[in-house]
Amino acid sequence: MSQNNNSNKKRISFSELLKDNRFILAISFVVSLVLWMWVAIEKSPEIQRVISDVPVQINLENSVPQQLGLEVFGNSEFTIDVTVKGKKYVTSSLNADDIVVTANTNYVDSSGVKTLQLKVSQKESNSEYEITSYSSNYIEVYFDTYKEVELPIDGKIETDLKSFVPDGCIVGDTVLSKNTVLISGPATEVNKITSIDAVINIEKTLDKTTTFDPVFKVVTNDGSTPEYIKMETAESDITVTVPVLKEVVLPTVIDFRNAPSYFIKNPLEYTIYPSSVKVAVPVDMLDTVTEFVVGTVDFSDISGSVNTFNFELNQINSAYKVTDADVTKFTVKIDASQMVSRTISVPFSNFTINHTRDDFEVAINQDKNITVKLVGLESDIENVTADDLTIIVDTTELELSESVTSIPGHVSVMGEQPCWAVGTYNLSVIVKAN
Repeated sequence: MSQNNNSNKKRISFSELLKDNRFILAISFVVSLVLWMWVAIEKSPEIQRVISDVPVQINLENSVPQQLGLEVFGNSEFTIDVTVKGKKYVTSSLNADDIVVTANTNYVDSSGVKTLQLKVSQKESNSEYEITSYSSNYIEVYFDTYKEVELPIDGKIETDLKSFVPDGCIVGDTVLSKNTVLISGPATEVNKITSIDAVINIEKTLDKTTTFDPVFKVVTNDGSTPEYIKMETAESDITVTVPVLKEVVLPTVIDFRNAPSYFIKNPLEYTIYPSSVKVAVPVDMLDTVTEFVVGTVDFSDISGSVNTFNFELNQINSAYKVTDADVTKFTVKIDASQMVSRTISVPFSNFTINHTRDDFEVAINQDKNITVKLVGLESDIENVTADDLTIIVDTTELELSESVTSIPGHVSVMGEQPCWAVGTYNLSVIVKAN
């Protein structure tokens, strides 16, 4: 009996649903949607549509140009427009990712601008649309081998002024913060370049040495402008300094190296020819530059006689330019003929090493005394003993390798003794890498 009641309730409920407007509305919506989809798919019209900016793929991996060492320079990102035809519901949803455009590099076998034919296809096979045309059948691409070279930079001044320094002043050679630059790019273009000009424009009078930020110009052997090159530095890293100099006459002097403390306080007398020289000095340093150093004399090269040293002008490392046209060298005479000499044996216990490096260990490898020649004042030289002398080997700046070798040592006179050692004295040492 209860089962029959439940069955009647279900039938009554469904009948009631048919009388419910909301149920009828829902059923109508579903049926309409199905009908619309059927019409859209089966009865949809065919249309043509242009898909814009489809990227062109230039794949060089394992390609002919890659095997020949050729690379793409310049523009390597190309796009074309592709026209497709098919059902509207299909074509309306297509975008650039659904189309594959590849460039054929099989015939690229030399450098230069090459015409690459394009192949256009569907990313996924779809019979409901077809590719009917595209905006270009080819692209032009520049191929070449890669090359890099370090080239000199030349500082160049451009100005419309008759003179851009005050009267009585001259312009020194331009000074660059960096003298070379690394240039890279296609070999054909790089090979044309001879140098890089760092050009500055001076528009007003310079009253002191001035530094400028240059504009760079590439100089080629045929006057052309090279393409696709890269300068491996920021332009802000390179500056051009224009020295504004004034000519002054300065006395000439020498520096001494390895001078005993006595002769630091009581320098040896010497003469230089010429005793003075005309020098171009930066105008902002006129108050601080009082002499011109022609060179350095080591005390170990001064014997007990009249010593002559010549310093060629073109070998003098000075920040100031000599402007005397007749001066080509400086002759220095040091008269030590009033000094006397004697020999003295320095015990190996007085040998020492000035070594501060961590990459090598250096040890004295001899137990024999070394006889050295002393030169000094007659009144004091006989009072010098072996305990006043030390032979020092300095390895700080030397190129070292594991070996047993001989290194020149410097004889140091302790205290205020008025004498020095003449000559070079080699010590045997053992060099071991750490």
